[in-house]
Amino acid sequence: MTALKISEARTAQFPMVTHAHSVGWEIVEPIDAEILRRGRDNMLFTSVLEDKLREFNYWLTADQARSIVETIEALPASIEGNWEVLRWMRGEHTWYDENEKRARSVQLIDFAYPDNNKLQVTWEWKIEPVARKGNRADVMFVVNGLPVTIVEHKNPKDGDALTRGITQLRRYEKETPELLAQTQLYNVTHMLGYWYGVTWNVSRRFIFKWKYTEDESYQNAVQAFFEPHSFLRTLKDWILFYVEDGETRKSVLREHQRVAVDKIVARCADPDKTRGLVWHTQGSGKTFTLLTAARQILEDKARFSNATVLLVVDRNELEGQLKEWVERLLGEMQAADIAVRRADSKADLQNVFDSDFRGLVVSMIHKFEEIKANSSTRDNIYVFIDEAHRSVAADLGTYLMAAVPNATIIGFTGTPVGDSKAGSGSFKIFGRQDPDGFLDKYSIIESIEDETTLPIRYKLAPSTMRLPEEDLESQFYALAEEEDVTDVDELNKVLERAVDLRAFLGAEDRVDQVAKFVAEHFKENVLPLGYKAFVVAVDRETCAKYKRALDRYLPPEWSEVVYSKNVNDVVDRPTVAELQLSDDKEKAVRKAFKKADQEPKILIVTDKLLTGYDAPVLYAMYLDKPMRNHVLLQSLARVNRPYIDSDNVSKKVGLVVDFVSIFKNLTKALNFDSASIEGALEDLDVLMVDLQMKITAAATEYLQADGSTTPDAQLEASVYGRFLDPEARKVFYEVYKNIERLWEILSPDPGLRDHIQTYKDLSKLYAAVRANYTESGGFLGDLEHKTRKLIEDSATQEGLGRFSKVVTFDVETLAQLKEEEGPDEGKVYNLLRGLKKEIEEHSAGAVVLQSIKERADRVLQDLEDRKVTGLAAMVELEALAQEKEAARQKAKESGLTDLGFAVYWVISIDDGAKKAGFDGMAPLREIESVLAKFPSWRENPDERRRLRASLYKPLLALSKDDRAGVIERIMQVLEQAS
Repeated sequence: MTALKISEARTAQFPMVTHAHSVGWEIVEPIDAEILRRGRDNMLFTSVLEDKLREFNYWLTADQARSIVETIEALPASIEGNWEVLRWMRGEHTWYDENEKRARSVQLIDFAYPDNNKLQVTWEWKIEPVARKGNRADVMFVVNGLPVTIVEHKNPKDGDALTRGITQLRRYEKETPELLAQTQLYNVTHMLGYWYGVTWNVSRRFIFKWKYTEDESYQNAVQAFFEPHSFLRTLKDWILFYVEDGETRKSVLREHQRVAVDKIVARCADPDKTRGLVWHTQGSGKTFTLLTAARQILEDKARFSNATVLLVVDRNELEGQLKEWVERLLGEMQAADIAVRRADSKADLQNVFDSDFRGLVVSMIHKFEEIKANSSTRDNIYVFIDEAHRSVAADLGTYLMAAVPNATIIGFTGTPVGDSKAGSGSFKIFGRQDPDGFLDKYSIIESIEDETTLPIRYKLAPSTMRLPEEDLESQFYALAEEEDVTDVDELNKVLERAVDLRAFLGAEDRVDQVAKFVAEHFKENVLPLGYKAFVVAVDRETCAKYKRALDRYLPPEWSEVVYSKNVNDVVDRPTVAELQLSDDKEKAVRKAFKKADQEPKILIVTDKLLTGYDAPVLYAMYLDKPMRNHVLLQSLARVNRPYIDSDNVSKKVGLVVDFVSIFKNLTKALNFDSASIEGALEDLDVLMVDLQMKITAAATEYLQADGSTTPDAQLEASVYGRFLDPEARKVFYEVYKNIERLWEILSPDPGLRDHIQTYKDLSKLYAAVRANYTESGGFLGDLEHKTRKLIEDSATQEGLGRFSKVVTFDVETLAQLKEEEGPDEGKVYNLLRGLKKEIEEHSAGAVVLQSIKERADRVLQDLEDRKVTGLAAMVELEALAQEKEAARQKAKESGLTDLGFAVYWVISIDDGAKKAGFDGMAPLREIESVLAKFPSWRENPDERRRLRASLYKPLLALSKDDRAGVIERIMQVLEQAS
């Protein structure tokens, strides 16, 4: 039986290459990849790309193919340049055909027949721009000479692989953007987890778990992701560029979106079915799904007979957002001869039908009012209705369906449509042709499980400030039952009739009391995390009151009001008018709020921003406006977006503080199938009980110690005794991280008072264990915000830093450590950290040190497996330290450079050289002179070949086969030391 050995290269990196090869990717050795891309400062396999250009475009000359390659290489290393590269890949660019005297589309990839493409995979892809620091990708996937996917692997035994992968990719953007100039996708994996996303948008919101196959094995994940037909379709169909807040952004559709798009397109092609309902929960990319389906229908003019797609929306704000995306998606990105039209009036919409317009039309639902019946009887009109939970069963829906009686109509909703009146209507209109009422469904719970949205936790505000439940029932629910409340406008109409309720919520003294509470809660619970908040008031007048009140307790620049305009405000509501933002100011505030380091920190809203506005940094919502059903879920979804801050700490949940008693009876507030939302919303009081149980159990399990010893000795005994076993560490990490997550959510809270010391002790133990058993050290490394602040001072004073000490790996240091107090196991880890650090900082010396480190790692593995004691491990490391000292002394005596001695060292331990009785020291000076003659061998393939040839002469004493083997080892040394 072979012992299981876990490492980044052995467990994840090389198997990925093997698994990709098994589904059709050709393996290219790193050295050959560098030759193909003409050195480390280039990215393309130029000869491969030129060959494919001429193969797919017979009319191109060799010079023209080369010019196209140079054009692609000259594109800027930015998101805009990356967009242009993708357009080249998709065949959206043209080149002039000299023979036919016309511009012709250029094909770089054969999407229809994957086998016609050159699919290659390589590893250790180094980029070294001139006069700047270089970087290295673990694995790179290349299609027809174009690098398309970069992969970062992390060691399975280390935690936070996703966070560390994100950090690395962000660093590439800053240090070596050339590495991402052409690459469209990235993978981050440590074998036990597999994530993917797009380059130039490395944010937590756009990093997704890969879950395409039921079998979650690493092999199947790799093979499913890189299966040629599926992978090429990702490049062709699933990557989107768009504009948000004036900035170019990029995303990729997730599996649930891809499935939905294919179902939508298939339904539109089905002559027997003309309706469909798509429920994809808030935050799951519903708008991108809708637009991608529309694009695919409009591009496939043959299949859909040059169709018309109507995007029907119901809000001016959303229409403007859709319009911007549509213009970029269907205009600049696709450039596929698709006409785009916006119906700005009922007359415009009627003209769309009267003129038999073909292409994309964006309209609002109310513009269908009184549109002529049978305006178009074509059956290749496809109507996509966004936010279809609106009551389209009323007259507006009737006008729409009468205008286009043979159209296929697909409804899209982001909230459950189960048992509500509007939901029943949605089922009647859209869901009647599918057994369960849905063409496709992606629920809140699925989204949370996929980590694309977060669970929401809620807390009831103190009863002295909260709207009494009986008032909520009589003055809100009773009124809301009479109407279909499916958007903010309809909700506001209901609340206008609830005069007493609005008077209670808007009373000056109450507003001041709530504002004071919000200010304190924000400073204690939200600000320390670096997050932001919404205050949701009952109406615009109360928003203005909250702004005035919050300014008394917080800096005025911390908050802004954002609400709709009314021409009568100047006369009727002067305070509302005074605080009203101009269009430009509101746009700037919306954009600044999304940035953690910019103000405002709090937005006070009532109608705007409760739907469609996406700010992942938003964590807390102070809810002071009665809501229910769709409007409530849409509003709550503002706080459930994933987010990772600049310190690589991820947001765990969204938080709602309830001032209107909605959460006292969720069944009443959310009149849907409870299975749709169960687990998405949870009371903080429940979490408090959970935390208290978990922390008590953890204290019993992990904080019991021998009272006869000193505290530091107790800590060391636990770290080096119980946690020497990696499996025991893993279990403890999971237990602690669950407790830490709950603490971060709940702190500060009076209910935690009796547990503070216990939590500090658990946190110190966790910090010590992590610091001691990770190569990087750092005893506060991955603690969360509040926890780090809680223990950092005392942790420093109590000497936790000794667990992450980095020492020099040599005979002298080892002798000193043997005399020091403390467990030998800790000394072993500190020595190995020092050895790793030396290897990282001394590339030439790393060649000599690597074999020593490999043996030292085996000593560590034996220690963790308890095959040896800490003392025995120290004895073995002492022998290795002496070997290192002997090598250092020999290097000094040799007079060779570090690189020359590294070459000598490899030759001296080569079996073939040993057998031949070869003395490597004598010819090494000649080898050093050979190296000096070819300074550009890394970038110049011709110099590389001449260097190899010149190495034969100093090695003539070896046999032909041994000589070839030694030369190969020398070239490997040169690569490793560069």
